[in-house]
Amino acid sequence: MAKDILLIDGNSMLFRAYHATAYRGNFMTTSTGVPTNAIFGFANMINKAIQLLDPEHILVAWDVGKPTFRHEQFEAYKGTRKEVDEELKIQFPIAREFLDAYAIYRYEEEGIEADDIIGSLAKRYPDNKIHILSSDKDLLQLIDDTTDVLLMKKGITEMQLTDEKVLYEMMELTPKQIIDLKGLSGDASDNIPGVRGIGDKTAIKLLHEYDSVEGVYEHIDDLKGKQKEKLLEDKDIAFMSKQLATIKTDCNFDFDLEDFKFAPNYNSLNEFFRKYEMNSLLKKEDTQEKKSWDKAKVIHSFQEIESEEDMCIFLDYDNEAYYEATLYGLALKNSKGIYYINKEDMLLDETLQDYLNSDLAKFSYDVKMVYHLLNRYGFTFRPFTLDLMIACFICDNSVTNYERFLHKFQHQETYSKVDVYGKSGKPILIDEAMRLTYLSENVQILYEVKDEILEEVKTKELEYVLNDIEMPTSYILYKMEKEGITTSVEVLNEIGDKTQAVIKECEKEIFALVGHEFNVQSPKQLAEVLFDELGLKANKKRSTAIDVLEKLKEAHPIIPILVKHRKYQKIFSTYAEGLKKHVLKDGKIHTIFNQCLTQTGRLSSSEPNLQNISARDEEAKQIRKAFTAEKDHLLYSADYSQIELRVLAHMAKEEKMIDAFTNGLDIHTRTAMEVFNVKADEVDGAMRREAKVVNFGMVYGQTDFGLSEELGISRKEAHEFIERYFESYPKIQSFMDETIAYCKEHGYVKTMFSRRRYIPEINDKNYMTREFGKRAAMNAPIQGSAADLIKLSMIKVDRLLEENKLQSKMILQIHDELVFDVVKEEKDIVEKLVKEAMEQVYELDVPLLVDGGFAKDYYSVK
Repeated sequence: MAKDILLIDGNSMLFRAYHATAYRGNFMTTSTGVPTNAIFGFANMINKAIQLLDPEHILVAWDVGKPTFRHEQFEAYKGTRKEVDEELKIQFPIAREFLDAYAIYRYEEEGIEADDIIGSLAKRYPDNKIHILSSDKDLLQLIDDTTDVLLMKKGITEMQLTDEKVLYEMMELTPKQIIDLKGLSGDASDNIPGVRGIGDKTAIKLLHEYDSVEGVYEHIDDLKGKQKEKLLEDKDIAFMSKQLATIKTDCNFDFDLEDFKFAPNYNSLNEFFRKYEMNSLLKKEDTQEKKSWDKAKVIHSFQEIESEEDMCIFLDYDNEAYYEATLYGLALKNSKGIYYINKEDMLLDETLQDYLNSDLAKFSYDVKMVYHLLNRYGFTFRPFTLDLMIACFICDNSVTNYERFLHKFQHQETYSKVDVYGKSGKPILIDEAMRLTYLSENVQILYEVKDEILEEVKTKELEYVLNDIEMPTSYILYKMEKEGITTSVEVLNEIGDKTQAVIKECEKEIFALVGHEFNVQSPKQLAEVLFDELGLKANKKRSTAIDVLEKLKEAHPIIPILVKHRKYQKIFSTYAEGLKKHVLKDGKIHTIFNQCLTQTGRLSSSEPNLQNISARDEEAKQIRKAFTAEKDHLLYSADYSQIELRVLAHMAKEEKMIDAFTNGLDIHTRTAMEVFNVKADEVDGAMRREAKVVNFGMVYGQTDFGLSEELGISRKEAHEFIERYFESYPKIQSFMDETIAYCKEHGYVKTMFSRRRYIPEINDKNYMTREFGKRAAMNAPIQGSAADLIKLSMIKVDRLLEENKLQSKMILQIHDELVFDVVKEEKDIVEKLVKEAMEQVYELDVPLLVDGGFAKDYYSVK
C-alpha cells in the first residue's frame, strides 16, 4: 500500500513561525544572541505534522526569490511585500541547516515558487495520499480525492486538516474556485490586483451564481450598474489575476520518490538542537542509556559521614523562588558515598551546623539558592568554595540553566524536579524512593563533573574570573537579595491613582474623536477603529503595536493620545500595580540578581526586574519614589561616569581619548571638536549630541545604517561621520579590527580579566549573521570589562564595610551603579569609602570617576 507524502511550504511555515512568536514578543535567542524564535516554531510545527500524519516521504519546498515566470507576466507581482525583518533573514539558512540535520529533503528551483513545486509533486503521485503543510490558502486549490491541506489556523499550534468538505464549510468554495476568487477579488499579500471594488464576499456570491471567472464574463449582461462597469473595465486584469493565482502542476524534477523518503537522523538533529540551545526539542531516541546510580544512605546526623574536605551539597527543595521554597532535606556526596539528611534531623544536627561554619571545602550548583534556604531555616555558614553553575557558565555561556547543564554532560535524569515536586512547586508525590533517586542522581553528577569543569576553567585561563570575581560576588548578591529595598505600597498606590486618572482622560479624548466607546486595550477593536472607521493605512497584520502607532503620529490626532495612553497603561500595570505583588511582609522587594544569564558578564535582575525602570522618561521615573531608605536612613547612589568609554580608551590605547579623560574634558565635546574640526567654544548642542551618539555607538559596534537611523541623517552622511571619527581616533579603529580578527581566528573575545565570550557567528556563512558577530565581538570586551570592574568594586566595598564594622548595606546594583541603604551617622564615611574604592578598584590608563548622591528615596537620589 502506498504510504503518505508530506509536502511542506517552507517559506510560508517559517514566516508563520516568526510572526506568530514575534507578535507575542517571544524573541528567542541563543546565549550568543542568534535569533531562533522562527526556527523553534518551524521545528515544532513540522514535528507536530509528522506526529499527526506519520508520512513515509517528506519534502520541504522553498522559494528562491525574484524573478519567477509570474513576474514576467506581471512585474508588480508580490511588489507590496515589505522588507523581511533582519531577525528573520538570519534564520533562513538556519532553517535549512535544521532540515539537513533532520535528514528531511528540501528543494528549490530558479524561476518557480514553492507552491509550484508542491503542486507538481501533488499531481505527480496520484496513487499516494498527499498532505500539504502550509499557512497559505493559495494551496487549497490543490485539494482533490488524494490531496488535503494541513492548514495553520492559529499561532503555531492549531492546524486544520482541510479536504473538499471542510473547504466548502470554511469558504463555500470548491478547490478549483480558489483561483477564481483570486481572479475577481485579488490577493493583497501577493499584490494580485483583481477587479477594483470587488471584495471576497461579492466574488464568492458571483462564483455561487456563475461558477468561475469565465462564467461571470459569459453572463456579464445579466449584471447591472457599477458592478458590471467594474468587471468590464478590469476584464483583462481579472483573467491575468486568475492566471497569477494558478499553481503550476506540470514542472519536471530530476529526483524521485525514494530521494525524499523520511529517514530521520536523530543524532545530527540533537546536535543541531544543542548548538542552537533548543534543549526542550531534544529527541529521546538519541539519549544515552541511563546510568545505574548509587542510592543515598539515609542518615540522622552529619557525624555518620566519614568526613573529608571535598563535599558536594544538593538541597532538597520545591520552588525556584527562594522566599517561597520549602526545604525538605539535604543530599551530600564525598568519595565514600551519598547521604541524605531530612529537614527535621538537619535542624537538630549541631555537627552539620559546625561543618557549614567550617573552612572545609563545599561546593554545589547555584550556591546562592543554597545560601538563602540555609539562612531561612536558621543555619549559619561560610561561603562555599565553588559554584558549578557559575564555573560551567563562564566556560560555556550557553549553559544558562540546570537543564542545559545536564545536557552538556550527557546526563538524563530518571526523575526531573517537576516529577518530584510538580509544576506548581508543591510535591505531587511524597514518595521517598522517587525523591532519593532524584537527589542521588543529581548530587552524584555534580560530584563527578567537578574536576572536568575545573580543568576547563584552568585551560581557558578563567581561574581569576571564577575565584576572585564571580564566587565573592555570589555571596554579596545573596546578602543584597536577603536585605532587599524598602518599597512604599502607599506611593505605588498614589502613582497608580494618578496614572489611572490620566488613562481615563486619554480614553475620554479618544472616544470623543471616534464618536463611541470601545476597549482601547483590545488590539482587535483598536484596529477596527483605526483602519476601518478612521481609514488609516494598515500593514498586513493590522498591527497596533507601539512602533506602528509611532509611525502614524502625523496621520490623525488620535494617535498621540493613544501613544500616551499606552505609556501610562504600562506604568500602571507593570510598575504601579505590578511591583506591589513583589513587596513581601517585611515591606521590601527582594529582586533576584542573575550571574549566569548575560554573555558579557553583566548582572541581570528579575522577579522583578529593577534594572528596567526608566531613568530618562519623567513620568516612568516617578516609580523610583516608591523605593526608599529604611526609617531614619538614607539611600546613597554611586554611579560610574562613562565607564564603557573609559574602558574603550584604555583597551584601545587611544591617546586623544585618554588625554580628554585624564584632563577632565567632556569626552563628547572633545569628539565633536575632532569630528567637526572646530574649537571647544564652537561646539553647539547638536554637535555634542551627535558626538555622544557616535561615541556610545562605537561601544556597540554601530553601523552606518544604525547611526543614520539614530541621528535621522542619510546613510552616506552617517558613513562619512564614522570615517571622520576613526580618522580622529585611529587606535579605536585598529582595536576594533584586531578584535574582530582575533575573534575570527579563535571564536571568542576576552575582557581585560580574560573572561570569554564565544561568538561562533563571526565565521557564519550568512552575511547578516556574520555582521551580528562582528558587532558582538566589538562590544563584548568593553561591556564585559566594565561588568567585571563593577563586580570587583562590589567585592572591595563589601570588604571595607565589614572591616569598618559599618551598619550601612549595599542593596542594589543597576548596571554601572551601586545603591546603599545608609545609616545617617555613617553618611560621610560611606561616601568616602565607596567613592575611593570604586575609583581605585583597578588602575587604568584613564581615571575612573564616580558620581554620588544621597536622598530619602531613589527618585531624589541624584
